[in-house]
Amino acid sequence: MNDDHETKAEFHKGGVRGFFSSLFLGLARDAIKFIIAFAVGTGAGAIACWYYGVPLVFSLLGGILVLAVALALTTDSLFS
Repeated sequence: MNDDHETKAEFHKGGVRGFFSSLFLGLARDAIKFIIAFAVGTGAGAIACWYYGVPLVFSLLGGILVLAVALALTTDSLFS
């Protein structure tokens, strides 16, 4: 049993730096996924707009729609 009242925080291999780097890497990975999803949706919308002669500004709606679907599918539940 340890009766040392002055306990000191010990940094293990991960530590605070490991937490923040893993948090940043997770956020960057998800951001890249969403950027790619938006680009694919916008590109597909642009091709459809070009084919049907609709102004290309509406292709952004395709990107936003794909981004919304990707976000909805990546979440576990409504309140997570």
